Amino acid sequence: MSENENSVENNVETNIETNIETNEQVAPVIPMMEPIIKPVIVPVLQEPVVVPALQDSEPKDDKKSQGSRKAKKEKNKREGKSGESRGLLVPILASFLIASVIFSGFQTVYIFGLTTGKYGVMSYTRDEDMAKDAPKTEKPSAKPKETVDVNNLPDPEFSLEQAASVTDPNKKTLSIPEIVDTVSPATVSIFIMSPMDSKPDTAISSGSGFIITKDGYVVTNAHVVDSVLTNTSYYVVVDIPGHDHMIKADIIGTDVQTDIAVIKLEEAEDYPTVILGDSETLRVGELVVAIGNPLGTLQGTVTAGVVSATDREMNNNGYSMELLQTDASINQGNSGGPLINSFGEVIGVTNAKMGSAEGLGFAIPISSVKFIIESIINYGQVIGRTYLGISVSTITDDAYYGAKGGVYVAELADPGPGTRAGFKVGDRIISVDGVEITQSNDIIEVRDQHKVGDIVVFVIERDGETMELELTIGDSSEANES
Repeated sequence: MSENENSVENNVETNIETNIETNEQVAPVIPMMEPIIKPVIVPVLQEPVVVPALQDSEPKDDKKSQGSRKAKKEKNKREGKSGESRGLLVPILASFLIASVIFSGFQTVYIFGLTTGKYGVMSYTRDEDMAKDAPKTEKPSAKPKETVDVNNLPDPEFSLEQAASVTDPNKKTLSIPEIVDTVSPATVSIFIMSPMDSKPDTAISSGSGFIITKDGYVVTNAHVVDSVLTNTSYYVVVDIPGHDHMIKADIIGTDVQTDIAVIKLEEAEDYPTVILGDSETLRVGELVVAIGNPLGTLQGTVTAGVVSATDREMNNNGYSMELLQTDASINQGNSGGPLINSFGEVIGVTNAKMGSAEGLGFAIPISSVKFIIESIINYGQVIGRTYLGISVSTITDDAYYGAKGGVYVAELADPGPGTRAGFKVGDRIISVDGVEITQSNDIIEVRDQHKVGDIVVFVIERDGETMELELTIGDSSEANES
């Protein structure tokens, strides 16, 4: 055996002995850790170490034998280095594992000491020595809580009723109970009845209203009674506070554009009435009270709030309307009832159809429909309201391929002011009386500034050409006749 081969063998034996000694020294280090360490280390230590076999061979003179011996030496050399690396890796891993276990143990003990207060400061309580050195400050003495005698309460300093009520030197400002006493006798519940075979007639819908004349004219919403106009078997009955029976009523007229209707009680009697106020004088934040018949079963329900807005623009049956907004609760069945100001005057007609929600209710300003109510009572329809006889539609640029945005004539009443002026379906309206038209409401605003018989100039585009048309404003009664 050559000297180099003896050296390799001695190194291997030394590594094996070192591993065995290391294994023997591991156990005493932390006896309590033996169950954890032993399953990991022992299998590694017991792994057999491959010792390359060293064989003597007679040297041969031929080149092939010399090449074979050289290759074997290189292989044995590589395997010897591999065994040496493996022998070094085992103690390193064992040392790292032992160090990790020891560190985790110390960390566990320290954390436990922190939580128990043995180490560190884990409390918001100041240390006694620090408290002695800190400058002393006097704490303000707490004001003793006063005992409230519920049987002898002082007069309240704040009242929504007083804060929101308005005053007028010529009018008496009322409290909410006084408002209710003044208006509720003339606030009625309206029911649409349907006859039933062999059964009592049944109410199919309901609403509210208020009496405006002693002979029994009642204002309500058109949508409350419009089903009677389309079904002759239906009829209207009214429940008046203080009466022991319901009273039938006739529909005098309705106006879809403003959603206003007037009905007339059939029984002759001296009825209580409301006072109509001026909604134009309302201010945001002013107190208002609503009385009605929510859900059709809660007659005479009173809710109070403030005016949230006086010019909220809403759409009604394709018509734009400016409505009063309030946080007084207005629910289905309230439609047609009165909205009342601090003087006990009706300043709005409540309308649940306009999209009421919790804390959000709407009412038609009474000043905007006084003319409508008078016209219906006098003529059974609205007379003298401006009328164009044109229905329009707004088209956007991307509505379809090649579309040109604008307001277009969609329909014409025949006969009607628009037809007589020479309009055609498909005309794009550019301006009216010099006002640029970008939406349908622009036309309505210009129309409402005129009266029946006025002439307005429309600039339109037709087949790529621009032209002017003169239109004489007509009367809305013409629409009812056509």
